[in-house]
Amino acid sequence: MLSPYFPPQARVGALRPLKFVRHLPDYDWASVVLCDLWPGAATDPDLLAGVPDSTIVVRDYSRRAGPAFAAFERAHRTPEPAPAPRVRGPSTRGSRRLIPKLPALLDNPELIPLGEHGPRIPYALRAARRALERFPCDAILVNADPFATCLVGARLKRETGLPLIVDLRDPWALCELRRPMRPLPIRALVDRLERDVVRAADRVLLNTETTLADYRAHYPELPPERFACIRNHADAELIGHGSHPGFDRFTLLFLGNFGRFIKADVLVRVLAELQRRGVRETELQLVVTGNFPEAAWRMAQGMGVAAMIHLHPHVPYRQIGAVMAASDLLVLLIQPRGRQRLASKLFDYLVSERPVLAISESAELRGLLDRSEAGHTYGYAEITAIADRIQAEMAAGRGRTVPRRAVGATSAEAAAALAAHLDAIVGPR
Repeated sequence: MLSPYFPPQARVGALRPLKFVRHLPDYDWASVVLCDLWPGAATDPDLLAGVPDSTIVVRDYSRRAGPAFAAFERAHRTPEPAPAPRVRGPSTRGSRRLIPKLPALLDNPELIPLGEHGPRIPYALRAARRALERFPCDAILVNADPFATCLVGARLKRETGLPLIVDLRDPWALCELRRPMRPLPIRALVDRLERDVVRAADRVLLNTETTLADYRAHYPELPPERFACIRNHADAELIGHGSHPGFDRFTLLFLGNFGRFIKADVLVRVLAELQRRGVRETELQLVVTGNFPEAAWRMAQGMGVAAMIHLHPHVPYRQIGAVMAASDLLVLLIQPRGRQRLASKLFDYLVSERPVLAISESAELRGLLDRSEAGHTYGYAEITAIADRIQAEMAAGRGRTVPRRAVGATSAEAAAALAAHLDAIVGPR
């Protein structure tokens, strides 16, 4: 498994491979993971406890990986009393520039298609060869992104002849959000790189049925079974640790961060509508466990609802089950044009018992929530309807539970699907 992002890294890209390696042994597959780490990376020591003993972890994806992990181990060898968690203030990321008049285009990460992982491809390829010499494997699995790792996997497949699965997850060349940001020469380069990868792969896994249809249509010359969908998934045991003291009022919970494609503005407008109806901050709060954008914070102050927004101390991933159980309504946002994506936190929400409120234009998300009977989905323009739903939930009382119908959202089911693909392309072992 080529997976630069892997525990103790705390970023979301490290969670899907972790969940896979926890459950693949149940289907007679064990993993050798080649991963990365670097100074300054966000880490969560508790995630290492979730890696099963059957997994061999080789921390050599880049030259920095070994020294960075050694420093991490030294820092956590002698536990010290943890400082009191610090509540995050509004994020100022991207709000200041050294040269304010630089064109906005210079802030576009799509101008560097492979990002900072591109120059590390030669070393990663040599490290993968070394890992295969030490631990002969039956197949290669790439966990993307970073998409540079796909190129390492494709080259390794051509050299070794081993079957290759590329777990692309979110779309790369065909991303409806990122593709328009790429100038034509960059777009052509990304198209060529992706085409080389999908031609080399025995399977390409996507995160949604919508993206699966897009890829099959874009590559009509390839057999449709080359592409398959394994959605993100949740491991209830992994996130079932820790405790939470509870909240003192009806709480809307937004787990994680806002970012480039996930904006907080719609939630601010909903709070303003609820305040207009007479709902006060003593009755209702929006709790955010990650960063809250500075622009949205200024908007909330201007609309007089900043007191209804509470920035919660960071919650380690393995403890999010407790904070979900302490809340009353789980809030999910998918970018208005995010037809191809389903947020990873959706699947954690689906193994909770709390009702879900999703704001999205995705028909696939709406169908998934409807089938699970976990909650309701609204469009970004439906401010009044969203406020109506929140008031209905408040009237139903705090701590309401909503039994879920099974929709294949567990990590055990996802690992079974991945193992079936591995069995099909590898054959008898």
